[in-house]
Amino acid sequence: MSDRMLSDCPECGLPATVKSRGELSGTSGPVEHVDLHCVSDHRFLGPADRLRVLF
Repeated sequence: MSDRMLSDCPECGLPATVKSRGELSGTSGPVEHVDLHCVSDHRFLGPADRLRVLF
């Protein structure tokens, strides 16, 4: 996932951009997490596989 990639905000559905990303330990190994900020200033920090990515 690129740092310039867009996604839907999990809270309101508006466009959001990835501000940072990294891996955190999980029970089955590392899990990629992302920090999103949307145009309504909502913030999300969670697993990348839970996001809908827009191309």
